[in-house]
Amino acid sequence: MDTIVDGINYMFNMTSRRRFTEDQKIAILNQATKMGITAVLREHNLSYSVFARWKQQLIKNEPSNQSYTKTRSELKHLYEENMRLKQIIADMALELNKKEDELKKVKR
Repeated sequence: MDTIVDGINYMFNMTSRRRFTEDQKIAILNQATKMGITAVLREHNLSYSVFARWKQQLIKNEPSNQSYTKTRSELKHLYEENMRLKQIIADMALELNKKEDELKKVKR
């Protein structure tokens, strides 16, 4: 150890702060469900408070009721548009059948 500070950092594992990407956090959270929280925390040298905070952030970032309502309204709009397009197709098919019948009458 070169300095006393280096020795203290080594003893108390006070190295520079690590940054995890969102994907890494999600992978660690998923790993915890498979291996167990304690094992994963030891493996990644994380505290439970960090783990709990990540879990809360993940829950917070999931689709909320507001986005669910937005999705429902979009779904309703798409359903209405689909029905309108089906009606147009049905009208066109009916018109086509009428014209085919008229052509058959003319050919006779």
